[in-house]
Amino acid sequence: MKKRIIAILLVLCMCFSLVPAVGAEEPTLQSTIDMDKLVEHGISMFKALEAGGRYDTVVNTSVGCVGMGIMGWINSAALQLLRWCGTESKGGDPEYCKSILGEELFNEVMNAPIPSWCTNDLIPLWGYWGDREFTDEELAAASKLLGSELGIRVQHNLAKLYITREAQNGWDAGVRTEAALLYYCSAENHYGAYGVQSFMSAVRTALHYGTNTQITSLEAFHLGTKLGAQAGTVSTYDYRTRVYHYIKDTLQLPTGVPFTDLPSEDHWAYDAIIWAYTTPSRVTAGTTTTTFSPDLILDRAQAVTFLWAAAGRPTPTSNVNPFEDVSEGDWFYTPVLWAVEHHYTAGTTATTFSPEITVTTSQMLTFLWALAGRPSAGSGGNPFQDVSSGDWFYTPVLWASHAGLLVGNEGHGKLLEPDTPCSRAYVVTYLFHYFMNAEH
Repeated sequence: MKKRIIAILLVLCMCFSLVPAVGAEEPTLQSTIDMDKLVEHGISMFKALEAGGRYDTVVNTSVGCVGMGIMGWINSAALQLLRWCGTESKGGDPEYCKSILGEELFNEVMNAPIPSWCTNDLIPLWGYWGDREFTDEELAAASKLLGSELGIRVQHNLAKLYITREAQNGWDAGVRTEAALLYYCSAENHYGAYGVQSFMSAVRTALHYGTNTQITSLEAFHLGTKLGAQAGTVSTYDYRTRVYHYIKDTLQLPTGVPFTDLPSEDHWAYDAIIWAYTTPSRVTAGTTTTTFSPDLILDRAQAVTFLWAAAGRPTPTSNVNPFEDVSEGDWFYTPVLWAVEHHYTAGTTATTFSPEITVTTSQMLTFLWALAGRPSAGSGGNPFQDVSSGDWFYTPVLWASHAGLLVGNEGHGKLLEPDTPCSRAYVVTYLFHYFMNAEH
């Protein structure tokens, strides 16, 4: 009886351990991110990229209005900045501000209409001061004010408000690390609170991220921007690249991808490796916590596992296993069962899968061709001198070539070299092109 009571208590304890604690709070921006550091880094970023490292930048912009300060404030935001300089409660000094701007411009700044529902703490809508350009005298006066001790102090105060609010908006949009949040802040500062929603939608669409998928990697965020730019849904990619490199190289913040052996950014495999590590189903976690090993050759078990992971790690509905060399305890058991169930592979014989045999280029492309539903070779001819119509891989290879899956440097475009062992870099690039870019 005593043993039975103890057993019941143990079961109850296990059950209670599975129940979430009452009142458990979800992580918040403030509980996760050091906001003081984020604001400090944000001010540094905006000052360097928007104002050329200067506080006293004041210009008439190409869109027909004045822009100023470390965040490139324009329209109503520029009006707000100058108004704060003349408002004591915001760290300003009315008399000093008036002495620099002159009475006429000072009165305009302090009395220009803004919506009745706005306060000095609420960023006004665009449109107010939307066509206000400065004379040379006004440009010089505003520049002198913003470069003063008062102007610098007010800019920091207002920048903190903007960056904090933008970071919160980024958090609400599913951005979860400091580096990625700074990238978001720059985007919202550029596109505006409404335009950034279209930007985020374009990035998520390009990455094939669902609305609830969190963005935890700066590299993935920028990759989505790049893919969106290629699709014509994202503008100003060059500036986003400057922001990316400032956060990554100048601020040297953790970016979310830990590999120290990544190829250069202009390498054909770079984007694919970023995608393979950051895609929600994670194609690979690397060979160690800090290495990807792009040149390491894959075996058939690893190749099928990559394919399965890229497809979303689906659960096979059948437990039929025809292979004598694949056991339930093997790490690749589920991927192989899934591939067999859907006829993506028939093995090397009717009873062997040969998991440790090196996977070749022709085999990998055939896996993908089968995943695509075994389509026709397509039109466009055969570009390869070492691929003929009698080869078992003829249709998969031509399909892959016409669908845009190939890297482009296989045999210098004339030879496929179908029996060449496939490296990790090649496999993830084929997968990336299939799942992200190619028509299939």
